[in-house]
Amino acid sequence: MRALSGGHADLAVVVTSATVAPRTPTELLEQILARDDTPTSATTLLRQLSDPAARLFDAVQRYTDGLHVVAEQLVGSQTVQMLDSQADQIVPELTNEPSWPTLRAHLLALAAETGDHPLVHLWSATAGGDLETAGDTAAVLDWRLPQPASIEPGPLPWLPGVPSMLHDHHVWGEYLAKRSQLVIGLADQIRGAGHSREQPVWAPPGSHPSLALIDEIEVWRAALGVDPQDRRPTGAEQLQTVAALWQHNLDKHVALSSRRLGADAGKRPVDGPAQDHQREDRHRIPPTRAVRRSVPPGPRL
Repeated sequence: MRALSGGHADLAVVVTSATVAPRTPTELLEQILARDDTPTSATTLLRQLSDPAARLFDAVQRYTDGLHVVAEQLVGSQTVQMLDSQADQIVPELTNEPSWPTLRAHLLALAAETGDHPLVHLWSATAGGDLETAGDTAAVLDWRLPQPASIEPGPLPWLPGVPSMLHDHHVWGEYLAKRSQLVIGLADQIRGAGHSREQPVWAPPGSHPSLALIDEIEVWRAALGVDPQDRRPTGAEQLQTVAALWQHNLDKHVALSSRRLGADAGKRPVDGPAQDHQREDRHRIPPTRAVRRSVPPGPRL
C-alpha cells in the first residue's frame, strides 16, 4: 500500500520552433496575456512575480498540492478510487459537501501515515457523535480527525509539516523541504517589508492593530489569495481545522485591537476573557495518537 511506482514514462522529443529557439520569459508572458482579457502588461506581471506577497499564494498551493499528490501515490490509485466511490455509502451525499475536498485530503494523509484504509478513518470519525444537525458534514468529520504527525512544524502556523514518513524519503523528502523553505522565506519577506503605518483596508474604523498583527494578517491574506479590497481581515471562512483555528485567532486579535476598554485592553491574554472559553471549546483540535504541535497563540498585541 505504501509502495511508490518506480516506472517513468518515456518522453518523446518533439522538434518545434519553441524548442529550437525557446521564448524568453517576457515572450511567454505576452503569449499568456494574449489569451486573457485582463489589461495587464508582461512587465507588470513580471513585477508582480517578484513581489513576495504575490508569490506566496502560488508557493503555498504548490506545497500543499505536493503533500496531497504524495499521499495519493503512497496509498495507491485503487485505494483512492475506493474512497471516492464508497464514501457516500458511509455518509450519504458526503462527496457533495463543500468541505469534501478538505476531508478527502485529510483522510488520505492519515492513510499514508498509518497504513490503514482511509475508509477506516472515515468510519472512526463518524462514530464521534451525531451528524444529523451538521450544516457541512464533511467539515464536522474533518474536525474530528487527528492531524498527521510531522517531525517539524509546517512552514506557516496553519499548514502541516512534512509527514514523518517522508522526511528522509529519497525523492519526496527533499522536494517538500524545498517547497516548505520557499514558503517560509516569502512569508519572512512580507513580515520584514516595513508595512506603512496607514490604516490597512481591512482594519475596522477606530482600531489600532500592532505592526506584528498587521504582518501576520498580511501573510495570511497573501497565502490564501484574499482580494486586496476585501475588508474582512482574514477573508472567507476557512474549512480546514487548523486553518480555521488560526483564522479565529487572528480575527480575535483584530477585535481586541478595536476595543477601547482602558489602557489594559491590549494586555489581555491571548485566550481572551473568561467568558470566551466555553465558546472556544468547539475550536480545539481533537486528541491524536502521536504528539504534535499545537496551534501557535498568534502575535502579541
